[in-house]
Amino acid sequence: MFWVKGLSPKPENINPHESAWAIAEILVMILVSLFIGFALAWLLRQQAITKQNQDLAILSEERTAYKTSNHDLGEQLQKSEVTLARARETFREDFLIVSRDNEKLITELEGANQSKQNLNADVSTLHLEIKSLQEQWNESQSELTQLELAKQKLTIDNEALVQAKQKSIPEAISLKGKEALDKDDLKIINGIGPGIEKKLNARGIISYWQISELTEDSIKELTDTILFFAGRIERDRWVEQASKLYLDKIRK
Repeated sequence: MFWVKGLSPKPENINPHESAWAIAEILVMILVSLFIGFALAWLLRQQAITKQNQDLAILSEERTAYKTSNHDLGEQLQKSEVTLARARETFREDFLIVSRDNEKLITELEGANQSKQNLNADVSTLHLEIKSLQEQWNESQSELTQLELAKQKLTIDNEALVQAKQKSIPEAISLKGKEALDKDDLKIINGIGPGIEKKLNARGIISYWQISELTEDSIKELTDTILFFAGRIERDRWVEQASKLYLDKIRK
């Protein structure tokens, strides 16, 4: 304490009057410091108490709001339970109705499937009959075309027809001669492409009339000569196509 006031602590240098006065000042400073400390502590405590009171007020408001919300939720829950009970009852009734309707629909569906099977069988039978009639009609048309062509050719060139049936392909071509025949577009006939047309022209076949006059023997000879697929002429119906084309040509 002597050093705080700048006094020497040595006994020989101590002045009783100055020392007493210094001690009194130091005590006053200590008391003032204590009062200041208590004041600061009180202020800090008051702030903490105020903040705590504010937090308690907020918590109280939140608690009140929570109670109100909890009460509302309870009422809503009761209403939901009542609604759910009604919905369950309604669903049970609807389920029974749907089950009865479903059984009825299953019975009707089984009957419809049976009717469909019978109808499919009838349709299949009708398709077979239609296909058979179509084949018969095609055969009739082919025969009619051939008959009309034969009639026209008998009246136009009966002598050339008799000689063509007695000779092979190269000899039959020379009956009228290339100069007497008009060159036709053989590619119109299904199954004849540019390559096959060139081979036929090289053999002297240039018109529909010549192809319409092909016989079984001449077809076999022609197939072997031009190295064509066996049976292709019959499958593609060259003779029938050529006959119809020739008939259309002479009609014009």
